[in-house]
Amino acid sequence: MIFYVDFVKAIMDISDVFKKRNLKNINFKYENLIGKDLSNSFLSGVDLSEMDIHNANFSGADLSKANLVRVISFSVNFRGADLRQANFSDAKIWDSDMYGCDLRESDLRGSDLFNTDLKSCNLEFADLSGAYLKNSDFEGSNLHGTEFTKTKYDKRTLDSITDIKSKSKLKSQGIIW
Repeated sequence: MIFYVDFVKAIMDISDVFKKRNLKNINFKYENLIGKDLSNSFLSGVDLSEMDIHNANFSGADLSKANLVRVISFSVNFRGADLRQANFSDAKIWDSDMYGCDLRESDLRGSDLFNTDLKSCNLEFADLSGAYLKNSDFEGSNLHGTEFTKTKYDKRTLDSITDIKSKSKLKSQGIIW
């Protein structure tokens, strides 16, 4: 018996190659990750520095110790991702979903966090020094030991912080704008 398969009409989305995969040693420097689905992928230690990753889906992904320096992250889904010790310094994180992320010991120095959902995140000992926080929501997040030196924030962001010690620390170390 002979089988015939017509691949002419078959369309493969490149996202299917990335989703739920171990991508730890992949060099993404020349990849276009805009709008790609990398949900639940293992990307620990990966270098995505200076890349444009807008509209990408990293929900549930392991990006621990990833290099995301100066990454452009507009409307990115990081929901529930492991971002422990990730380096987001000088990153643009706008209109992104980071709900429930583990950001312990992450470096967010100088980053722009505009309209970003950081509810229920663990930011224990994260460094937000010099970051710009506008319309960012930290409701229910663990901010124990988080560094806020010269962090610029707005009233809405401050009001979203429910832990009194963390709110006081931001007010004393940061700058309202």
